[in-house]
Amino acid sequence: MAITYTWAITAMKKAPSLDGLSDVITHVNFKYVGTDDENDSEGNPYTAEFSGACPIGAPNSETFTALSSVTEENVIEWAQANHPVDHMQEVITKNISEQKIPTNEDVSELPWAPAQEEAEPEA
Repeated sequence: MAITYTWAITAMKKAPSLDGLSDVITHVNFKYVGTDDENDSEGNPYTAEFSGACPIGAPNSETFTALSSVTEENVIEWAQANHPVDHMQEVITKNISEQKIPTNEDVSELPWAPAQEEAEPEA
């Protein structure tokens, strides 16, 4: 099982003014998606995602990027620096493994309970 991981920024929060700077990004919401190299019975790759959020450290005037100039790559780098991937990859790997070989499926009919018959509509 080889999993490829991708980031996507889904939302951000900002401070209109912080430490003399304007439009400072303060929080990031993201999705971290794992796509396995194996396909399911329908030919689709197994995938799982981890949604998260993290604060962004206060910038200084030398490293500051204004909201109007920021790129998704910038924000992904900040999220990576503030949210380690080890735990996220562990959760995604476990989810994909569970999709391949389920270990906790619901049982719809209990062996000791009589089967439920559908009621016939009244005429």
